Amino acid sequence: MKDRYKFLSGIGCWLLFSLLLVGVVNNSRWTSAIDTWGYQLTQPTGQTKTAILTELTFLGDPVTVMLVTVGMMLVLWRRKHPTDSVWYGMLQFIGYCLVILVKYGIARTRPTNRLIAVGGYSFPSGHTFSTVIFTVTVLSILYYLYKQKWQRVCCTIIGISWIILIMYSRVYLRAHFSTDVLGGLLLAGGWWLVTAPLRNYFFHWLRKPISNRPN
Repeated sequence: MKDRYKFLSGIGCWLLFSLLLVGVVNNSRWTSAIDTWGYQLTQPTGQTKTAILTELTFLGDPVTVMLVTVGMMLVLWRRKHPTDSVWYGMLQFIGYCLVILVKYGIARTRPTNRLIAVGGYSFPSGHTFSTVIFTVTVLSILYYLYKQKWQRVCCTIIGISWIILIMYSRVYLRAHFSTDVLGGLLLAGGWWLVTAPLRNYFFHWLRKPISNRPN
């Protein structure tokens, strides 16, 4: 996908996110309908199901994802990919600052009758945002390693399934409304696509100081 189309697609994601945000702030009927419909999709509840999804949702926790991201950055750096290391780290850490700004700006309370203990505000879902950015990062690396179409398709299916599973778990556990996880998805998609055209400029800017660093 050319940089121009990536950028425009990212803007499209953010426009949809903005529309969703306005609906959430105004407590619109259509956002309430999405929340109700999404929650119904996760039913019924069950003890075993709850236990499994509670463990899985931990893997999408922003703190967990960021720790894994730091590990990935170190591996990339040691394998002589310093610009990739810094770029992917920036996408995750700076991107999550956007989530925090929106969360505290909107200050939406979480659903009642939660199945897990969780604090903070609800919109957008930080779990979803972090998972999307990390998953797409891993897919980008795997696309570089695997050139055959079937390999890339398999990786993509696994990646999308993981994102959906984390989104599903957050709604099922009543940690988020459906519009929260949808908002996290749109915000993350927009962030990744809008910044994509800047990657080559960033690499050019960063490569010089890295190449000049003492051995």
